[in-house]
Amino acid sequence: MAYTINVQKCLKCGICVKGCPEGAIVVVDQVTEPDGLVLYTTRIDEMKCTDCGVCVSEEWWCPAQAITKADTTEKVHTV
Repeated sequence: MAYTINVQKCLKCGICVKGCPEGAIVVVDQVTEPDGLVLYTTRIDEMKCTDCGVCVSEEWWCPAQAITKADTTEKVHTV
């Protein structure tokens, strides 16, 4: 997998889902808070990810910088 989402940093805002041109960042769970705020739990679908880099680019960067290039030398935990 080319990229990973750090669950400790993720704000659950969903910007990445809308920004991925390949539809590789998918919603696993969606919770609506009492005040109407919608929180998204996401993961990267490795079958759809083309390593385009949009998720970490300046145009669609994650405000929490929770998406990073995966280290291919070790196994990473993905959401």
